[in-house]
Order: sequence, then C-alpha cells, then structure tokens
Amino acid sequence: MKSNHLYENFMGDNILACYLRVSDEDFDLKQNVLKDESTSISAQRRLIHSYIESKPELRQMNIREFLDDGYSGTNFERPAIQEIFQLVSEGRIGGIIVKDMSRFGRNYIETGCYIEQVFPLIGIRFIAINDSFDSSEYIGNTPGLEMAFKNVIYDYYSKDLSSKVKSIKKIQQKRGDFVAAKPPYGYIISPADRHKLEVDPESAEVVKDIFRLTLSGWKPVKIAQWLNELLIPTPAQRLHKLYGFQCGGFTEDQLRSQFWKPGQVTKILQDETMTGATVNNRVQVKGVGSRKFKRQKTEDHVIVRDTHEAIIDRDTFLQAADIIRNRKTVRTDNRQKNENLFYQKIYCGHCGCRLKHEVHTRHSRIDAIYYCPHARPSGGGTCSLHSIKDELLKEQVLRPLQVQVQLILDKQMPLPKSDKEKLQSRLRAISRLLEQNKGKVPRLYEEFRTGNISWEQFVKQKDAISSANNELDSERGEIEEKLYTIESAQKKTESESLLEITRLKTLTQNAVDLFVSKVVVNSPDSIEITWKSKDLFDEIYNRNA
Repeated sequence: MKSNHLYENFMGDNILACYLRVSDEDFDLKQNVLKDESTSISAQRRLIHSYIESKPELRQMNIREFLDDGYSGTNFERPAIQEIFQLVSEGRIGGIIVKDMSRFGRNYIETGCYIEQVFPLIGIRFIAINDSFDSSEYIGNTPGLEMAFKNVIYDYYSKDLSSKVKSIKKIQQKRGDFVAAKPPYGYIISPADRHKLEVDPESAEVVKDIFRLTLSGWKPVKIAQWLNELLIPTPAQRLHKLYGFQCGGFTEDQLRSQFWKPGQVTKILQDETMTGATVNNRVQVKGVGSRKFKRQKTEDHVIVRDTHEAIIDRDTFLQAADIIRNRKTVRTDNRQKNENLFYQKIYCGHCGCRLKHEVHTRHSRIDAIYYCPHARPSGGGTCSLHSIKDELLKEQVLRPLQVQVQLILDKQMPLPKSDKEKLQSRLRAISRLLEQNKGKVPRLYEEFRTGNISWEQFVKQKDAISSANNELDSERGEIEEKLYTIESAQKKTESESLLEITRLKTLTQNAVDLFVSKVVVNSPDSIEITWKSKDLFDEIYNRNA
C-alpha cells in the first residue's frame, strides 16, 4: 500500500495537484488483474499528462503528483488526499485534476460538497477529465443534476461492489487461493501468482527449529528467549525486509527494537499453513471502506490442504498440537484452582504494561504469580518489576478493603444502591442520541448548500457531531461493561454481604468485581489500589504495605 507524491516540477504556490488512486475495487479478483487497464496508475498518469499538455494555462502551474495505492474511495482518510487538503488549507493549491470523479471520492455527500461548494469558494479549479467536468466552466453556476447523480451512482457502486468482492473472495477461499495481504511467517507470495505461497528458505529453517525444539520438550518461552539470543528477525522484521512495507503499524524504530514473544512461537506452532494448507478468513473488514478488521474464530477459518509446499509434515504438526493441547489442559486445571481475580485490572507501576497471570507446578505444589512480560528475556528484559505472588497480592488488597467496609458498618452507612437502572436508562438515551445524529450531517449539508450556514459553520458542526458520536460510543462501551459487572455480581450479592466481606479469609472474585477498579504494582511490597465506588471510599488509596 503506497501513498506519496511522486514528482514536482518545482516548489511554490499555485500547485496543480494531479491525484491518482487505485484500490481493490478496481481489480478482477478472479484473474488478479485490473478490470479496466484505464484505471491503472500508469494509464491515469498518461491521461492526466496528456490533458495538461493540451492546456497552456495548466502547463504554467507547479505540477505535483499525489498517489494513493490501495485506498478505498468511500472516505477521505487517505494519506495523499489528506496532504492535498493540508496544502489547500495553506492556500498553495490552485487546481486539482483527476481521471474521473470516482478517483477523487465515491461518497456523494462529501465529494459533492468539495466540488460544488468548497473548491469554488476558495478559487480552486477542479477537473475530472473523463466526466468532462472543469469547474472553471461553472463560475457563477452549480454543476447541476448530472454531476450530483454521478456522485450518487459512484457511492452506490462502491457499496454494491464491496458485496461482490466479498462473494468472489469466498469462492477463492474455498478453492484454496491465498487472498490475504501478507504471507504467514515461513512463506512468501509467489511472484508468478499472488494467490499462491512459496517457501521462504531463511524463515522456513526457523520454523523447522521451532517445531524440533517443541518436540524435544522446550516451551514457547524458552524458544522465544533462544531466538532472541541468536538475534533471529521477528516475523514483522522479516516481512519488512522482504516487502519493505510497515507491518502492524510499526515504525522503522519500533521494528528494529522488536523481539520474539512466546505468543508468536505458539502462533507458528498452531498455523496449518506450515503443513501445505491455505488458511483464509482469519479476519474480516468491519464495513465498506473501513480499514479496521475483526479476528474470526478458528472454527470459521477456511482451510484447504495441499495447496503449496509444506515446511512441516502433518505428523510433526499434530505431535506439536498434542503437546500444546496437553499443556493448556494442565494450565486450565491449575487456573481453575488459582483464579485470575484481577483480569485486565492489574498493571506494572514501572512500564505501565498489563501484568500476566501464570501458574507453576513444582513437586506437586501449585504457585500462582503475576509478572511483567517486559521484565523477562523473552520480553526484552526492559522492565525492573519481575513478579508478585498471587496470595501476597490478595492479602494486600483484602486488608484495606476490610478496613474500609468495617468503617462503613461502624458508622452504619448504607451500601450505595445499585446503579443498574440508571445505567440502563442512560444506555437507552445514548442509543436515541446516536440515532438522531445519523441524519444531522445530510441536513447540515443542505443548510450549507442553500446558504443558510457558511462552510466554516458546516465543518465546525459536522466535527462536533462526529466528536459527540465518538464520546457517546465510548460511554456506551463503559456502561455496557459496568452493567455486565453488576449483573455478574448480583448473583452472589445476597450471600456475600458487607459483613461477610469483613470475615473473608481470602479475597474472592465477587469482592474484586464489586469494589476494585485497578491495581498498580510498584514492587512486591508496594501497590496502589483504585476503588470503584467513590460513595463507598472517599479517596483512592495508595497502599504501601
């Protein structure tokens, strides 16, 4: 995926921005070729340059080319288009030229707003060659119904095409074509056919070592440590070396400082791709034009065997799978006896990382600890906090909790009433507000078009609506989490009253759910507790045992 401006005649104002865009929408996924060669970057470039050469006034402008490769036109969250908008805000753009309107955008409301209102208002000439549109010919007029209709068609086409693309990809997945953007560790995408995988000799040897060591008794933690000691490039680093693009949102500096983690080792051990099978449908895009993905459950993966060369034979893969499954069974049994009471609530006071819960079995004795993953060699050894015993942590949280509960009982303070009804009422209100906000932007746009509000007012109010929606979404998530906690806790509330909390010998899950919001561990004898209810506790306690 690329996004850049490829050349400049010279720097200065009065820039003519030549905008080029191509995305998955333009490809025939069955043949892995462009549906129409005229949509290719080179064809767009030739058309635009030819047009510029035919217009003397355009040849006199400062020509710059901007390219978005792999970005959908359904929104304007594209790096190159954002760079153009930045130059527009600085007053440096004199004109924008595209092959056709769909290259600029497929969202008819926003596209129409820019072409009909924004660009004419600030004196920017907009040209869509194949649509025979040049805004200089509409000075004092509006582009009219035909252009608005085309923008609506582009918007509909993009949504209809998205559905067709999904259908075609499902067909490809079922026949064993590789349709993901990045190859799994151990493989490269075939230069001859991007829907086929080929073995990457360098990383394939690492894969073989990982399976060999697993079968010899090594655990993922030890294997990750061994790979780090040998300075073996991580999967993201290898991918970056092969293809040169950023992986998982990592910068160059972050890639250089990466290290192997046990989870990466386990992921390789569980990936059937290593046996010569193509595994598709691991993730799905959340919506049309969205760049966010949702991981799919393992049972929803589409697996077709014997589609490429195997790195590991199936017997070896199944032996490793048995080892992993047996370890998980032991861990599950141990964890049932040693619950992680502070799941997603406990953090390292040094690096801020969420602490992990681990159960050890030694000589029939089971010990549970919380540890910082960054303190271990497999985690880079960058943190000074190593671990705290589960039992010690429970004691350090239970003691101040019982003290405060006893104070409440002594003062005969009533337990704060459940906020469940208030939360449910607020949740309904949020849903109503979000529904109301859906129609506000189109109405705002009509207000702008009819001259009732200025462009600045339109942008300000539109941004305010988006900001309000984001805040409402965030609040809705928090409320849903609180409701889940309350509903879970209510099952035990009757049997575990405040008085019973003062009699507890060890901390319980119900007590943590009801009263503890967050625990920060600075050292085994220094923790900070954030309590949930400010009606119950007047302040956040910093506990230094």
